[in-house]
Amino acid sequence: MEAALAVARRARGRTHPNPPVGAVVVGNDGIILGEGATQPAGGDHAEVMALRAAGARARGARLAVTLEPCNHHGHTPPCTQAILQAGIRRVVAAIRDTNPGVRGGGFDYLRGQGVEVVTGVGARAASDLAQGHFKLTETGRPHVTAKWAMTRDGKVAQPTGGGRITGNPAWRRVHEMRDAADAIITGVDSILVDDSRLTVRPPPADGRQPLRVVVDSNARTRPSSRVVGHDGRVLILTTAAAPPDRVHSLKEAGAEVRTCAPTPAGRVDISTALDLLGDLRLSTALLEAGPALTGAFLAADAVDSLAVFVAPWSMGDGLEAAADIDSLRSRMLDRPRISEIGKDSLLEADLHRYGPAVT
Repeated sequence: MEAALAVARRARGRTHPNPPVGAVVVGNDGIILGEGATQPAGGDHAEVMALRAAGARARGARLAVTLEPCNHHGHTPPCTQAILQAGIRRVVAAIRDTNPGVRGGGFDYLRGQGVEVVTGVGARAASDLAQGHFKLTETGRPHVTAKWAMTRDGKVAQPTGGGRITGNPAWRRVHEMRDAADAIITGVDSILVDDSRLTVRPPPADGRQPLRVVVDSNARTRPSSRVVGHDGRVLILTTAAAPPDRVHSLKEAGAEVRTCAPTPAGRVDISTALDLLGDLRLSTALLEAGPALTGAFLAADAVDSLAVFVAPWSMGDGLEAAADIDSLRSRMLDRPRISEIGKDSLLEADLHRYGPAVT
């Protein structure tokens, strides 16, 4: 299962709209005969990829998979059929699938066909990987991780702007997070001030970049901004109040522009925005925004997990973070995970969990 989980982790961000699933075929001597990860829409699932890699050696072997095999026809035939045809005698699966089209059917079918099925191995790690899939199938919206960096006195930017708060190891971790996400969400002010690209750097070997999403009620994003038409798609979420000439200029520059319902204050309604991203079948989103937009997401209870980098120095005067850690502690479901990233610290915590209950 550890090997299957490792395969699934490498697939994060590359299986849209499918969940990142890993599978390995194991011989009776414990040797891995084949491994595979779920492919993007229309491609094969992890089980089929692993079985194909194992070939005839799969007969009589075991299969470890991070999510319940599907037992329905979608873009591809049922994985349960492939498992039976390959002659697998034992399936070890981490967690069941909460997708209404699956939900227990794969396990029941395999058991009914005489295949031994064991569940619960590596359940927590597999559930962490599938949170985006679970939330999308349960709510129709992507799983949102709010990320920000701050000094130990809670400041996220200097009064004059500019300057990086954390060190190079933290910067590299942020780009790993971007690489694993379907989309990155930011606000227009971040684009206007920093001219952020919101890309994965250095570019991954496969060239894949997450969708960049800019929340911009009045279409103030400059068509010349680096986020527009640079290394991937950009989606501008605006309102009907946005001047048509600005919208036209953004489209001409290569941006996709979608209109969302406004709040009473005239800003993009967060619930509407997340529904729209869910309609695009985006399952994971990394929120990299300033305190105003991040605070709005937190106030709307639209953040599912936190990733807060804390630098070991104080700024004094500066822009305050969207929320201090103490104010969020009552909403954290689990004990926060704190790790050292170079000289900085990373606090990670869940505010919501989806899918089957695991310990």
